[in-house]
Amino acid sequence: MRVQSLHLIQFRNYSELNVDFSPRKNIFLGNNGQGKTNLLEALYFLSHARSHRTTTDRELIQSGQAFAVVSAQLNNHHYEGRTQLDAQVRVENERLKTTFKVNASPLRSRSELLGYLPTVSFFLPDLLLLRGSPEDRRRWLDAAIVQYDKRHLVYLSEFQKVRQQKNRLLKSPMEQISREHLTAWNIQFAAAGAKVIASRLAYLSMIEDLAAISYLELSDGREKLSMAYQSGVLDDLQPQSSEESQLARPPVPDEVALEVTMARQLETRMSEEIRRGTSLIGPHRDDIRFYLDGMQADAYGSQGQQRSIVLALKLTELKCLTAKLQEPPVLLLDDVMAELDPDRQRLLVEHIHPESQVFITTTHPSSSWQTLLERQPDGTGEDAIAVFTVKQGTLTADRHDRQWEVNP
Repeated sequence: MRVQSLHLIQFRNYSELNVDFSPRKNIFLGNNGQGKTNLLEALYFLSHARSHRTTTDRELIQSGQAFAVVSAQLNNHHYEGRTQLDAQVRVENERLKTTFKVNASPLRSRSELLGYLPTVSFFLPDLLLLRGSPEDRRRWLDAAIVQYDKRHLVYLSEFQKVRQQKNRLLKSPMEQISREHLTAWNIQFAAAGAKVIASRLAYLSMIEDLAAISYLELSDGREKLSMAYQSGVLDDLQPQSSEESQLARPPVPDEVALEVTMARQLETRMSEEIRRGTSLIGPHRDDIRFYLDGMQADAYGSQGQQRSIVLALKLTELKCLTAKLQEPPVLLLDDVMAELDPDRQRLLVEHIHPESQVFITTTHPSSSWQTLLERQPDGTGEDAIAVFTVKQGTLTADRHDRQWEVNP
């Protein structure tokens, strides 16, 4: 799968852009704040049907404008011929509307867009995953699952709709809240929430051993990485101490058990939720913890160890998605080399398939990229590397050749 071209109208700081890409390596050079990350965000938006930087599509529209357009032409082995993806974000009568099309045919939901442009991304905020908030870790996990299994986006959307309706009821004056009405919402809440948690647990169970192996490669076999999904629902199903949960992997509960347990907890805490005016139980309050030799990595791990964990998770995403697709996904690398030491830079480059299409942003070329740029498959031609300069929302093609020289 390859992104052949990208077209932007009034997206972030791009008034209008038309650009053709190399099928292999695409490098965007420029100072900070010029729009390099916006280009990767546009590709991410067509891949995930959401931005990784904002929870509202309104921020994607250029300041002072009423709409934004993101379009890309793909050459996808899984779909015959070329595929055209189009997204439009528009404000009409003060209401925000986002629409997607594939080959000019409107899609009914965001989830229908998933799968046309599979990507694995690595943005600077990812390096802060362990010391970020539980919301940051949930966002990482959900984004990774969505690329692997598009049903997860449906589960998330269903749960969010039920949660919003339930919270709207809980915001009502206490004396006006009907417990029968709230019970009806709790039944739907437990059913939708159980799907999200079950999906998250299944993915973590699939990647845990792979991530541990990747981490061993990054740490020269010094520590063992493990992870644990933390949820109040699991506390009732898996009543273990925190120390035990780090050392022994409990069986993954099925969706029915999760739903029954969550429904029981919601009934028990109904009065507290009414008093506090919000939903206190569910996947929106869960977290993912990482451990090195049983020690909590965010509290005891060094900065290098924490970044190695994030890198191991990203490499695992890449391995899993490549195995499922039978071809490497598109890689989006946003100036990450500047934050990695030489050994981790080398390991990241070594795990990138030579036939991958890669989009790289950086403030300046350096020897960090030399190995990646030299690892071209045979017969790729002279357009295997495309170099662009980004300045104030404009893009200038600099060079297209296999022998692009980088500075030490």
